[in-house]
Amino acid sequence: MKSIAVIGKRLISVFLVMLVSSLMFFASPAIAANSVILNRENSQTEVLQSNKPVVLISVSKNTLQSYGSSLEDLKSKAEKVFDDKYKIAIGYWEDNLEISYRIPVPRIYPTPTAVTVFQSGEIKDAGFILNPEQTTEVLQGLKSRFEDS
Repeated sequence: MKSIAVIGKRLISVFLVMLVSSLMFFASPAIAANSVILNRENSQTEVLQSNKPVVLISVSKNTLQSYGSSLEDLKSKAEKVFDDKYKIAIGYWEDNLEISYRIPVPRIYPTPTAVTVFQSGEIKDAGFILNPEQTTEVLQGLKSRFEDS
């Protein structure tokens, strides 16, 4: 009888350890709220009506495919550069986001990734990522220029 109780206790403790360790992988709500994937429905509200400065990253699906990158890669690089004082909004040019019509972009192929900093609904700074290896440098440059202004 004691062996059944011991086995039961061990099973419960293993279950609790697995439960607690799996909870560590969930982001806290404060961190999760600092970045958003844009679509047609939320592009205006997430960027123009935010309380925080917004870093808008507009990227072409073809560009990501050409360089073997992904939206999540760009988002994670941006999250490393910009702290929780900023909101990161990322979306595809091809989704015809209404907000993207405000952003001038060079007409070259592959389409460069545009990074635009908005504050209170106004464009404050912008830059382009032409080479994915320079993503972090471009983001750091925009952040320092924005904070210095």
